[in-house]
Amino acid sequence: MAYQGTPQMTTTSAQIVQEKTDVQGQPRQWKFGLCDCFSDCGLCLITWFVPCVTYGQTKSKLNNDNSCFGNGCLYTCSLYLGVNWIVGGMTRGDIRARHNIEGSCLGDYCTHCWCYPCALIQEHREIHEA
Repeated sequence: MAYQGTPQMTTTSAQIVQEKTDVQGQPRQWKFGLCDCFSDCGLCLITWFVPCVTYGQTKSKLNNDNSCFGNGCLYTCSLYLGVNWIVGGMTRGDIRARHNIEGSCLGDYCTHCWCYPCALIQEHREIHEA
């Protein structure tokens, strides 16, 4: 009895491109609306009175590190200097890029400039409930 070879499984470049397209797909919307901040009253209260806590938790979870306190301090300093919209906008851009969410750089900065508590809550919920 002679050895019978089995057909080899081959992958074409078209199949690889198709798989990458299926994984990445089109950019999606945020899971939670910007004005949906009152759905979680506890998070809403924390963010309105101590936004540095929400920012620190979100940034720590986003980076998978234990830098919650350091990030909170960074946000507090930026808040007092009036540049929190820059720090928040950069983080929002990171979240959008990692989770393939629609939006623009200008939109990120404007959202944090005009309503940073709502933006922080939306980002926190997106990262923690993903």
